[in-house]
Amino acid sequence: MIMIKEARLKIRLIDNNMKAIKRENPYWRAFYASGFGIPRDDYLDLHPVEVLYLLDQNRAVVLEDSRILSLEELLERYSDELTKYDLWTFFIVYKDIRSRGYLAKMRNSNLLPIEIYPRGSSPLESRPFAFIAIAEASKAFNLNDLVRAFEEAKNEGVKMIIALVDELGDIAYYSVDETLIEETTLKIFKR
Repeated sequence: MIMIKEARLKIRLIDNNMKAIKRENPYWRAFYASGFGIPRDDYLDLHPVEVLYLLDQNRAVVLEDSRILSLEELLERYSDELTKYDLWTFFIVYKDIRSRGYLAKMRNSNLLPIEIYPRGSSPLESRPFAFIAIAEASKAFNLNDLVRAFEEAKNEGVKMIIALVDELGDIAYYSVDETLIEETTLKIFKR
């Protein structure tokens, strides 16, 4: 999908939601075709990670009433979201996937928050080939969540990939082909 370089999306912060009003954005369809947002009647509903990415790429401006919000102000505004899931970690994985030439789209799922489309395709014309689970190297990852995520990806007919993010923000990707459940008991002896 080719986008006009100067096209910037005007995003309004309304009731703590990110909305690109269609009548204010003549290029909203190009952004949607490139994987951004969910179209509603008169606006494009955007995920905070998508908005952070567009701001980082200088492809959007965020307005609260008539005041322009910076990337830093937006991160501060969504600091409560950071406790639910690490918005910053989701953002760096999303940005990394897009920098590799894949189209990434946010999903309404904390287990598998990102779907990936083949290079050069659009969510309007193709299906995702993978869902991404995000894990931080310094935090525990619940194995039951891993199994549920794998089953969700399998039911949708896509691959599951784990993005493992270390403390420096470096990302390693692992494809999950199957999960095995075994009951394990550890005995710890004191010497």
